[in-house]
Amino acid sequence: MEGRRCALVDSVQLHRYRRRVEHGHSSSGRRVFRLKDGAEAPFGGTWVVATRPLMRLRGLAGRAPDATTLVFPRCRDVHTITMRHRLDIAFLDRRGRVLGVHRQVPPGRRLRNRKARAVVERFARPGPWLRPGDCCRGIEEGRSWPWLERRLRRESVSRVRKHAVR
Repeated sequence: MEGRRCALVDSVQLHRYRRRVEHGHSSSGRRVFRLKDGAEAPFGGTWVVATRPLMRLRGLAGRAPDATTLVFPRCRDVHTITMRHRLDIAFLDRRGRVLGVHRQVPPGRRLRNRKARAVVERFARPGPWLRPGDCCRGIEEGRSWPWLERRLRRESVSRVRKHAVR
């Protein structure tokens, strides 16, 4: 009887763990969000990964407040100099964990985090937002400078060819 009870308790705990993970919670209590360009963001709106240089340069500046959540891969420094509205900003490390969160950042400010590898920003609005310890997965999929990566790949191939000829 004791063995059956332990097995039943273990299966119930496993079921609870699976439900937490399916609904965006890890075993440590951190929330985990899947980040994909064009997909629905967890707090409303859509994820937009800034992959092109012009998109990264412009950001949310000059836009009317909407439900877009913009992600800047390979970024650790943002400013709100040309903004007309307040922003919610979160810094992510290389694993996608939220390092720091800034709510209601007014125009004309500069924020940076040296440990950050990506930045998530949206127009400020009340309600839930990312919090330290949360995790965003899938940032590695966005390429911030594809033309530069192609150029570096070509240069490395040409270097290999030069060394092979000699």
